[in-house]
Amino acid sequence: MKTARVVATTVAILIVVGVIGYFFVMTSGSSLSTSSSHSTAGRPIRHVIIVLMENEAYDQVVGSSSAPYENLLISRYALAANYNAVSHPSLPNYIGLVAGDTFGVTNDCQPSQCSLADSTIANLLDSHGLSWKEYAESMPVNCSQSISQDGLYAPRHNPFVYFSSVTNNTGSGVTSQYCKTHVVPFTQFWNDLQSSSLQNFAFITPNICHDGHDCGLSTGDSWLSTVIPRIINSDAFSSTALFVVYDEGSGSGADSPSHVLCILVSPFAKPGYSSNAQYSHYSLLATVETIFSLGNLGRNDSRATTMSDLFTINLS
Repeated sequence: MKTARVVATTVAILIVVGVIGYFFVMTSGSSLSTSSSHSTAGRPIRHVIIVLMENEAYDQVVGSSSAPYENLLISRYALAANYNAVSHPSLPNYIGLVAGDTFGVTNDCQPSQCSLADSTIANLLDSHGLSWKEYAESMPVNCSQSISQDGLYAPRHNPFVYFSSVTNNTGSGVTSQYCKTHVVPFTQFWNDLQSSSLQNFAFITPNICHDGHDCGLSTGDSWLSTVIPRIINSDAFSSTALFVVYDEGSGSGADSPSHVLCILVSPFAKPGYSSNAQYSHYSLLATVETIFSLGNLGRNDSRATTMSDLFTINLS
């Protein structure tokens, strides 16, 4: 009887230990899964928005009476005062901003003329389970790779349609459902913002008038003054880092300097701050990668300095 009681007690202890062990393993496994996840839950910045404007040098915007709204943003938020484009003309800058390299592109070729098979920030976001969209104003259909009939949409200002990893083609023909889902007209941005469906990464391309390219600085500034306040007044802004940046300024030739404006508009921006640190489009890409802990693409972004001094919080 004594032996039976000892055996029974031992079995009971083993069962209890087993149950405790089971719950420990399950709990530990859950914790590991959560800690290795790249969800933005718990992160102060859950959304990054880039609005890319056109063809104005830094000195043409800062202090200009034609850009009152942008100068108001400068006074209230954080300015990268030594920010430079990486090339000329427009397209290489757009490509560099999302892929960390210009890949030898030196002109504003169409997607059918210079499609690229390289990875972009989209690949990093996808691999970490984060959402993204390109919102292109006046784009007639999702993932359009052709100039619109009214001339307001230009593919050269929409870098994602140059990458076959997005379009699943070389700039012509039937495009992928993936591209149709991720490269959408700008009108979709307001739907996403109002329905709490704002993407983790949003790249906004104004049309060729509203970006200032064809219609001038004052038109671009006026457009920003109608768009940015709606973002600032949205629920999503409390967890957003929004960058207003220009693609290139004065000068010509791939290697000529091009000092341009870049403003961080965010609850996490240092108010009225002006940074003299040397930054570029590659720095902005590196900053996005750091905010979301994405790693890097192994190109110029891996060597660029993160724009951390613009923020009131630690990005890493």
